[in-house]
Amino acid sequence: MKIFFKTLLMVLLMVNFLNAGFLDIESKQALKEKKLILLTIKSDTCPYCLKMKEDVFDAPKYKAQINQKYLHVEIDGKDITLPHYLHAKYLPTNFILSPKTLAILDEFPGYIEPIHFLELLNEVYAQEIK
Repeated sequence: MKIFFKTLLMVLLMVNFLNAGFLDIESKQALKEKKLILLTIKSDTCPYCLKMKEDVFDAPKYKAQINQKYLHVEIDGKDITLPHYLHAKYLPTNFILSPKTLAILDEFPGYIEPIHFLELLNEVYAQEIK
């Protein structure tokens, strides 16, 4: 029984270590560049995720606008390093995170038309970066 609890404790410590390191590099980079973090939770098999990637994140026109104010990070929703508070019910989900605390500033679930998505991003950026 002691072995079981020691093993369980080790697993929990490893999971907490993985979660603690999540987005550390991106956070430092975003602070340095005075950007917010745009975190996209996606799946490679999700048709709306693929459409959002194609229409927004891979489109040069929108990609350039996003990269001016945001550090964009994509991660699979099943990734084990994803902290619990960033698990998404719907895919894709885009979180805007504070680079200082990695707290969620805003959340946009589902596919959003490019123009409207950029409007939302600009609005959040204007509120947060003063």
